[in-house]
Amino acid sequence: MKGKIKKAMIIIPVTLFAVILIAVLTIFITRLINSSKNEIDTEKGIQESTYIDIDGMRQYIQIRGENTDNPVMIFIHGGPASPMAYVSAYYQKQLESELTIINYDQRGCGRTYYANNSDSDVNIDLLVSDLNAVVEYAKDRFDKENVIIAGHSWGTVIGTIYAQKYPESVSCYIGISQITNLYENKLNAAQMALENDNIKGTEDEKRLIELVDRMRKVNQYKDMSAEDLGQLVSITIKYIACSGEMSGIGQMWTGITSPDMNTEDMRWFMKQMNTVKFFAQNETLMEYAFFKFDIEDFSHTYKVPVYYLAGEGDYAVCQRDIKAYYETIEAPDKSFYQLKNAGHSMFMDNPQQYCDTIKDILSKLN
Repeated sequence: MKGKIKKAMIIIPVTLFAVILIAVLTIFITRLINSSKNEIDTEKGIQESTYIDIDGMRQYIQIRGENTDNPVMIFIHGGPASPMAYVSAYYQKQLESELTIINYDQRGCGRTYYANNSDSDVNIDLLVSDLNAVVEYAKDRFDKENVIIAGHSWGTVIGTIYAQKYPESVSCYIGISQITNLYENKLNAAQMALENDNIKGTEDEKRLIELVDRMRKVNQYKDMSAEDLGQLVSITIKYIACSGEMSGIGQMWTGITSPDMNTEDMRWFMKQMNTVKFFAQNETLMEYAFFKFDIEDFSHTYKVPVYYLAGEGDYAVCQRDIKAYYETIEAPDKSFYQLKNAGHSMFMDNPQQYCDTIKDILSKLN
């Protein structure tokens, strides 16, 4: 018996070490393969990660494209404070032959956060100003009169404000999972879940009705229960999310096997896992996102073409709200695209469909 125990004590750690070693090697090899696949080596190509100075702040930006003569598109990530640059090659690779694409980590998050010593409060005015600095940098560096502004989720808040404030710098605005009024969007998405036949007569239906009723009485972020919001979203997901949505494990694998992910990206990703602390750190932006931004407060007349992309299975913002608002706006050109079997982050769920849609938009600009 003692011999068997002793043998097991040797085999278990050896096996565990072997499993860890295989996993590390698999990740390392996959990163090498992805690095080779994503390398840009054309004559006029650019593949760059750098920092620019914005009033003393070091702003992280990533620039990728096969020909710098192409139009420039600036992608504004969501969140608040959820950078996407480290996985951008996964969802934008097919666009890099037609666009020079700039991703950046917004003030107060990701690589920009770690590059600066200050934990100063971040607000919407600063973020719009930062975006303008990135736009001006891109226009100057690549000799462009204007750029394409593409925002995702929270990024559509910044993008909408920017497109209306600085139309002379915008060739078109692309709203990906556009927010109209985030708090109402969440509640209306829950209402869509309640209309699903599969929820009828279940405990989920009873609980979701209670959550919607309770949350409709809240009118400021500090009074909003993170637990209630989490439950509302989790139940809504069960009845709205589509099968094509990338799983959490899939997103994690995409991140760790991306050649662009570094230790700072990983540190920020882990910071986001503590949602209570993370939300508290970004309270000013959360307050603005949930209770102060209402797209109806802005003009319905845009001076630039406007294009909206909505995922069929988006449970985070309500598709009906986006479509209803879209019908009311006036713009030099506009289109509404609903992407099939894709969710809130449609570019992660179905990069091919996302890229095909962006290419269709580009064809309208030529």
